[in-house]
Amino acid sequence: MRIDHVTWRDVAAYLKAGHDTVLIPVGSTEQYGPHLAMGTETRIVDAIATAVGEATGFAVTPTIPVNYTAMFLDYPGVMNASLPTLEALLTESADSLCGAGFRHLLFINIHAATVGPMEAASRAMRRRHGAVGGYIDVFSVMREVGGVTWEAKQAPTGHAAEMVTSVALHLCPELVFPDRMEAPPPLKDFAPGLRTVASGKVAHEKSSFALFSDISDYAPSGQQGDARAASAAKGKQVWDNTVAWMASAARAFAQAKLPPG
Repeated sequence: MRIDHVTWRDVAAYLKAGHDTVLIPVGSTEQYGPHLAMGTETRIVDAIATAVGEATGFAVTPTIPVNYTAMFLDYPGVMNASLPTLEALLTESADSLCGAGFRHLLFINIHAATVGPMEAASRAMRRRHGAVGGYIDVFSVMREVGGVTWEAKQAPTGHAAEMVTSVALHLCPELVFPDRMEAPPPLKDFAPGLRTVASGKVAHEKSSFALFSDISDYAPSGQQGDARAASAAKGKQVWDNTVAWMASAARAFAQAKLPPG
């Protein structure tokens, strides 16, 4: 049930029937390489939260389309919210939902920078309302349960690469511009012995550490991996497996109990 597609009385009936779980999708308006529209992440997370809601019967909120995207601000069109602003938005939105009677708040997240604000909001709701908060990282699930062997050698599941492009080709092909796909150059290293692994992560000797860089520092085109082997068929497999797992996880989450914070 999308709460923005029904009336308040429908939501009241859902709560009166003993349901208290709500899915809160969080997207982002950000650059996505030369071949994907900047609304791709928001479209994916909106659709997957809606699909999970349909599979489980859980309520789903509208998707939050703006996120902390400071690492992309040198690309025109990116929309950024500071971390305090994002935390306030998530906390105040969650508080209004808890005030109505929701007690299980599951964020459906597709952007790594959201983790801190989601945790802060969830802990605040536990203290104020005895609510249970959590999140699912959509891309992590796609990587782990998607079941596809990727062809790209460089970061196939990275930003704007083969995995997300395949999902977009299946879900929202109008946001994909195949004629603009290009092979990215190797990711730039920051110094000898500092090999770029992914956004904000560099490898050194036997481990790695975070480096607060922008994606343009090591991948100027805005993509981490080669997307040219992407296909809608691969995307469908990833999509189906991910929705099935997320629906199962959401049902399990709805049974979680925590003592009052």
